[in-house]
Amino acid sequence: MVQRPPLTFWHFVIYSLRIRRVEYRIAEIPILLIPVFLSITDIAVFGTWPFWEGVLIFFFLFTFGDLVNCLADRDLDAVYKPQLTEAVYGLGIKNVIAQAAFSGLAAVLLSIDLSWRTGRWFLLPGTLFGLLTAYAYSVPPLRLKGRGLWQLGFYWIGLFAAPMLFSAFVVSASPPWETYIVSLAYGLLQTGVLLVNTAEDYPEDERENVRTVIIALGLHRGLRGAVWLASAGAASLLAAFATTYWNRQVPRAGWFALVPLGAAAALVVISLGKLSRHIRAMNLPDAIAQVKKSGKWVPAWITAVALSSLLASIVAFIGRR
Repeated sequence: MVQRPPLTFWHFVIYSLRIRRVEYRIAEIPILLIPVFLSITDIAVFGTWPFWEGVLIFFFLFTFGDLVNCLADRDLDAVYKPQLTEAVYGLGIKNVIAQAAFSGLAAVLLSIDLSWRTGRWFLLPGTLFGLLTAYAYSVPPLRLKGRGLWQLGFYWIGLFAAPMLFSAFVVSASPPWETYIVSLAYGLLQTGVLLVNTAEDYPEDERENVRTVIIALGLHRGLRGAVWLASAGAASLLAAFATTYWNRQVPRAGWFALVPLGAAAALVVISLGKLSRHIRAMNLPDAIAQVKKSGKWVPAWITAVALSSLLASIVAFIGRR
């Protein structure tokens, strides 16, 4: 066990932020806002309490998932992600459990109030389902991250599409069909990117008998799958936004908002394709080393797609007729 250093106030703050994986927070904001801009007709919604209550629930759910994952993987991360292991043991296991419990309880209590205010009572079971899914992803007996292809389902639906649709229902009793299509396509593209992150953990997952989707498919075939998912997601997402613009009669100038999204999607697909081809003839240790080298770009790829998609959704809102 990692020796626990004295916990000062600043250690508490730094460690608490670290296990919340704040480096991904900027990419989570678009997950929240993309469906909102696709579903609203009036910007006044941003000045209402139910909207901000939904924002709090959204981030409490993501925080709960991050905390539970760091706690469950505290020993698994010791070799390649020692900063997370240090943070968990630095805070103390009970402290991390308490923070996760607070996040989960806060999400539930807020969702009860939000459901009552909006009359959309399905938001409460949606919140509970989110908490249970986040817990089941990292913790036995289900531990979805070790269930092979089930991990793909969690990434696509649990991490992206479902939270996006939750956000849409916070601001609209009946979100437009574009919100559903964009959410599914966006999730598919980002799932392809996240598989690189999963592939980085191949050695420790194999050592600890965690049967991730990459372990189930094999490193080389798993990365080829990542290319196909990202490609299908990129094409679907661009088509979904183009159809949305067409149906909403967005002015021609507004269509230029799809250029950054197209560039970001192309960058991701090309980068994943190059990585997959590069490791094709490599043995497993060399391929893993190359994947870890490329893995440092995952946050940038995710963020590029997220921010460009957010821009496209804002123009879809502003340019509608």
